[in-house]
Amino acid sequence: MKRLNIAVCGLMFAAATAMLVSCQDIVTYNDGYDDGMTSNGVPSISAIYRADDTEMTAPLTGAAFEDMIKLTGENLSHAKKVMLNDVEVALSEVYATTHAVYFPIPRTIPGEVNNKLYYETELGNTSVDFTVQIPEVSISGLYNEFALPGSSIKVNGAYFDLYGFGGGEESSTITMNGVALEVDSLTEQYMSIVIPENTSDNSTIVFSWESASGTKTVSVPYRNTTGILWNLDTPDAYGFWAGTELITTGNGSNEPAPLNGSYFRVKGSYAAWSWNSLLCGGCDIPAEAAANPSDYWFKFEVNSANGNPFYDSASVGYLIQLNGGQYAWNPSANGSFNTYGNWCTVRLELSEVATNGINAGWNNLFWIMQPNSDWNTDHSFANIRIEKKQ
Repeated sequence: MKRLNIAVCGLMFAAATAMLVSCQDIVTYNDGYDDGMTSNGVPSISAIYRADDTEMTAPLTGAAFEDMIKLTGENLSHAKKVMLNDVEVALSEVYATTHAVYFPIPRTIPGEVNNKLYYETELGNTSVDFTVQIPEVSISGLYNEFALPGSSIKVNGAYFDLYGFGGGEESSTITMNGVALEVDSLTEQYMSIVIPENTSDNSTIVFSWESASGTKTVSVPYRNTTGILWNLDTPDAYGFWAGTELITTGNGSNEPAPLNGSYFRVKGSYAAWSWNSLLCGGCDIPAEAAANPSDYWFKFEVNSANGNPFYDSASVGYLIQLNGGQYAWNPSANGSFNTYGNWCTVRLELSEVATNGINAGWNNLFWIMQPNSDWNTDHSFANIRIEKKQ
């Protein structure tokens, strides 16, 4: 029995010794562990990439607002200040390790542009050349140029909020006939203005703002009636040989409210590839527009009922035949176009619509529909006009 006890004790001692040695090995393995957050000197930036460029194959020299970027280099942890031009990046949006930093480009117009990225940590600072692409205000016109006086109407464009529109800044103004207009809604993607009750036709809205390159102005027409080709209140003047039954005053059941007198409405079911002469007649075109079509728009207002968006019609559908040419208008080519029962202004290049050129004076103007599938439509058209670009 004594021999057995000695053997058991020996085994227990050996196991305890092995455990002690094993624990000592673990402690030794963890010595010098680097969590990736330790910096030992002044920061340096070696390159800048898009954050989603995981292979880091395309270094950047600049980026746009709200782009997420990645800085690579040394000693980048514990950021204290990051600036692009004179715009400071919120540290809550900066994720910094020793060798990499991630943050988005702030959506803020700089007061001073130096095209520099400044980076500061607890141990120093550095700067590198980096260009932030600063967008300009974009204005293409009113969503509905024939909105009635007293209406609130959307302005088509972008970046209004960046330049102080609607924010009380005197340097960004919107006026009509010299009177300041009210901005009643403003977001990053949207702005609407109020048209005064007593506004007359053929007025002009002027947008003005200060950009990095100086004062900018854009003029937008409101209810420009001078270039209207068809006054549908007097259809006999245009030699219509088809479609007069489509003309309506807008006073019928479920008809869109008129903007500027009568318009024509295309409502019903049409078989695939059928040829439908809608409104077909003629019009007078000014000599200057005929000679310089690239200086002019071909405009009209459209209204599609809620359940009747415009079909993707490829190279057929609504065909505008001016002076023997043919232009296929397909507003749903890049996505379904629906005005949801509201009027919307369409702007087309006159030079593109007039595929066969234009004559000064009388020209044939036919509005045709050839569906590329069975169509069920409820579409209205008004104020067909030619208008000089501003």
